[in-house]
Amino acid sequence: MVLLNPHDPRCWTRVRRRWRIPPAWAVLFAVLPLAAGCAAGPRMSTPAVDPATLSDVAFQAYLAEVDLVTVDEACRAMLILADGEDTSRTFDERRQKLESRGILRAEWGLQPQQVIDAGSLSYMVCRICRIRGGVNLNTFGRLGLGDRRYALRELMYHGLLDDRVDYQYMTGAAVVSVLAKADALMEKRGLYETEIIQLDDATDRDQFGNLIVPEAP
Repeated sequence: MVLLNPHDPRCWTRVRRRWRIPPAWAVLFAVLPLAAGCAAGPRMSTPAVDPATLSDVAFQAYLAEVDLVTVDEACRAMLILADGEDTSRTFDERRQKLESRGILRAEWGLQPQQVIDAGSLSYMVCRICRIRGGVNLNTFGRLGLGDRRYALRELMYHGLLDDRVDYQYMTGAAVVSVLAKADALMEKRGLYETEIIQLDDATDRDQFGNLIVPEAP
């Protein structure tokens, strides 16, 4: 599996928001969206190339340069991380594959052109890397209560993502960085399938009985 591992000097700058204390009657209406997750808007800029026309390797290079990553692009990146490739043709195919494996949750209602948030991406990475997490993620997260927020904390704890909030948008450089670190973690944990070559098989020897060693690519 080939994953880019750029050490991009650019960093995501957290937007500091000024909050005003809401009136008491508005507290309930403010809490409900936070419990369900903040709905992100579409990406305002248009990429120079259509990512749907790119190979998986070229797509990763594209991600490293794009300003913000959409849900569709994030789902494709997750399939590349999980399977080494993305054979899907549409977002619906990607969504179905990820939902069937418990990587993506239908309850989130994510739309393909929305910008992916740190919490949603973190949850998918946790599932793929089999990061079990702590009590909060396994108890409340399984019920859909703060699942993405607790997953984000797990990625920060494991050093896969820097300090940020779950509703923060993900840049392309940040997503590629997470992919590279997640790829290294999966390899360290032995989560990738390996091909076993039987060297004692007679078919691996020539007519003189010498071992046939494949040439390096």
